[in-house]
Amino acid sequence: MMKIVEQCDECGKGTMQEKKVDYVLLGQNLGKFAALVCNHCAETVFGGDTFQIIEKKARKKGLWGIAAKTRIGTSGNALDVKLPKLIVEFMHLQKGQEVLIEPMDKKRFQVNVVG
Repeated sequence: MMKIVEQCDECGKGTMQEKKVDYVLLGQNLGKFAALVCNHCAETVFGGDTFQIIEKKARKKGLWGIAAKTRIGTSGNALDVKLPKLIVEFMHLQKGQEVLIEPMDKKRFQVNVVG
C-alpha cells in the first residue's frame, strides 16, 4: 500500500506518495528505485541515499558525466560546434553522418542523427 507523505512542493495540489519508479538516463533504464511521486503533476523526488545508488549504476554503465562544455568555432562562412569525444563515442557518431539541427527556442537547439 502506498503511503501519502506530504503536499507536492512543485504544484502545491497533489500529495507525494512513496513508489518504486524506473530511472532512465540517456535512454537506458537503470532499474526501479524508491521515490516520492506527486499524484497530481508526477513530480518525482529521489532521496540522497537512493540517488547515490543510481549514480553508482550510471557510472558503472559509463552514462555519468557525458555532458561537456564546448565552444562555437568557424568553418568558412559557417559556424561549427565540436562534439566532445565522450558524446561521439556514446552515440557511435562518424564523420559524414547526416544530422538534422533545429532550434528549440532562442537558447537551445536540438541535433538528431538522421542516418
